Amino acid sequence: MDISQPVGSILASLDGEFEGTVVLPSDPAYEQARRVWNATVDKRPAVIAYCESTADVALAVRAARTAQVPLSVRGGGHQVAGLAVCDAGVVVDLSRMRSVVVDDDGTSIRAGGGCLLGDVDKKAASIGRIVPAGVVSHTGLGGLALGGGFGWTFRNYGLTCDNITGAEVVTADGTVVHAGEKADADLLWALRGGGGNFGVVTEFTLATHPLTDVLLGQAVFLLDDLPQALAHYVATMEAAPDELTAICIICAAPPIPGVPPEVVGRPVVMINAVWSGDLDAGAEPVGLLVNSGAPVVSSVVRMAYVAVQSMQDDLHPHGRRNYNKSRYLDRVDETAIKALLEAGRRLPGQHSQIEVLRLGGAASRVPADATAFAHRDAAYILNVVAAWTYPAGTDTHIGWARDTYTAMDGVGSDAGYINFFDAEPDRVRSVYPPRTYERLRRIKSRLDPEGVFRGNVPIEPAPQAS
Repeated sequence: MDISQPVGSILASLDGEFEGTVVLPSDPAYEQARRVWNATVDKRPAVIAYCESTADVALAVRAARTAQVPLSVRGGGHQVAGLAVCDAGVVVDLSRMRSVVVDDDGTSIRAGGGCLLGDVDKKAASIGRIVPAGVVSHTGLGGLALGGGFGWTFRNYGLTCDNITGAEVVTADGTVVHAGEKADADLLWALRGGGGNFGVVTEFTLATHPLTDVLLGQAVFLLDDLPQALAHYVATMEAAPDELTAICIICAAPPIPGVPPEVVGRPVVMINAVWSGDLDAGAEPVGLLVNSGAPVVSSVVRMAYVAVQSMQDDLHPHGRRNYNKSRYLDRVDETAIKALLEAGRRLPGQHSQIEVLRLGGAASRVPADATAFAHRDAAYILNVVAAWTYPAGTDTHIGWARDTYTAMDGVGSDAGYINFFDAEPDRVRSVYPPRTYERLRRIKSRLDPEGVFRGNVPIEPAPQAS
């Protein structure tokens, strides 16, 4: 087979020691192997290396460096920017590294770098505990955790990154290092919110919390009732206890029980809420949030946490086209509500939506300099999700997302939650305050001085002292 010099170099570096599987462009499995969650991503790697172990990861990293080709890391492949794959380079694929091991006392688990959230959820549930994580179970743990990790319990138990207590990391030269409070605490600090800028995390150690069942509250309002529904959400969540996490979504009405057939598919306002505290104590605050006003349908039910974690999986499948615009909001006032109502009336398709998430709680009380994750005092996240099936819809959906984002300039920050960003390097200085960014640059310079690993908000190495 005629292969290019870089590919030949990579294969020679892996030969004899690499225990995983290598997929090349000439292989039948290549077309599927290069795909990621977001169908707008169309990268053609030179080599896809399915790793079986940390040693395999180190070999693949060194092989890419020796061949002087780009390098990307794929866990779940869920990042909207598609940086899990790269053109003409090596994809270090972790999808075979999905073991989850409970530590002796159950207060922490060790999860492979290729784990999906569902892997962790199920293992933790088997001992009556959880790891705070995101809300779609086929999301990769690594990308979510390194960028932050908002989910149904963040107001009660913190972000996923707040629950990282240790990590095994392959650095840019293929060295295996360990991060922890007693072993490279600086790197642990950077992994808690600094994104995929510092190496390949092959194993996370994560704190667990006791939880089995939650209360799920849902309400659906007609779009014309958005001003009242959103104002109610804002006022109620302003005073909500930490145990209550809730999101307000403008979307096409799903066919859930109680929604009239004539409403299904029409733009509506939904409130989804989860209570993660004592269930008897939660009935009143959850009911206040979802039963007030004039919802088309509302409900409060007890559910297993692990079931709540996967209830949105089908709404965000692999293979759909996606584009996001996201930012923090200072407030949701009357002007913002009017802008959101107009955006809801212009909803471009059945899969697109606007999310407004009230922050606060435990995640907001972590000291500002305790982790790389910043802006813990932000009031809300706005996430504009454009999602569509066919290429013909691209301009319409992206235009709508950008217009909606811009309409919130008066209440919005240029900073935001990086896991909802596309590739937006120009926002790095707003995402990370000056002191945080400079500390990240110093750590980057120590571990990756040539900038091999680049997140969607990349950290540039600090200049080396002469």
